[in-house]
Amino acid sequence: MENDWAELPPYRALLVVDVKDFSGLPGRHHAELTDAIPGILRGAFERCGAVEVWREKRFAESTGDGHSAGFPSAVLPLLVGPFLRSLQDELDYRARVDAGPAGLRMRASVTVGPVTDPNRDGVSTGSGEARVENHRLLDSAPVRDLLTRSGPTTRVAAIVSARAFEDAVLSGYATDPPELYVPVPVRVKKFAGDAYLRVPSPTGDLLRNGFLPQPAPSDQTASVEEPQAPPAQWNSVGTVQGDVHQSRDHIHHGGTFHLRGGR
Repeated sequence: MENDWAELPPYRALLVVDVKDFSGLPGRHHAELTDAIPGILRGAFERCGAVEVWREKRFAESTGDGHSAGFPSAVLPLLVGPFLRSLQDELDYRARVDAGPAGLRMRASVTVGPVTDPNRDGVSTGSGEARVENHRLLDSAPVRDLLTRSGPTTRVAAIVSARAFEDAVLSGYATDPPELYVPVPVRVKKFAGDAYLRVPSPTGDLLRNGFLPQPAPSDQTASVEEPQAPPAQWNSVGTVQGDVHQSRDHIHHGGTFHLRGGR
């Protein structure tokens, strides 16, 4: 009887980044920025004392406006902790010394799961559902919204898969406490799942209202009108006849916004 099982590919920690408003740059600068992104990532790993992790990555490839890479799963706690903060620092530094386009900002996505390693022909590099999930998370509205509602000095907005959060953060292997991550439901194309938002340096509306956009106030407020009482009639002895209308307090009930937590 023929076997109907397949060998599971190795587990890899997956990172993908892209540049905000890449398409808004003049076309003549696209290739230059695409070529610069691996150097930015390498600089971030070097800042957190882990340049050897970048050197020993299992695969890496350009996405045009970003970069994707796979690492041994053991370094997952590094990716969701020190690396994200170091990427913010690296982009801050490049902005100060005017290295590359001014005000460069990035989204980052981190997950973990079984994906293929490169074969002899270099085909099927990093293939697997975890790779698809990583790119879906990066394209999701919640992480895009973080850079829209923050100031220009918020240079990194990250989204971490539920599996990566549970394996690296809740387990205590990562240096960042769970309280720095905000759970959010994600729906992109056919993908639906939970994830966690992380911003190393929040500014603007992220500080005022949090990582999730506030619900819009209702434009329709129900108004309750008091019934009109018939006019009072005075009799000959000076007393009032008929119903007397007394004022009442109007109570407006507002809605409460609930966040669904992670698993």
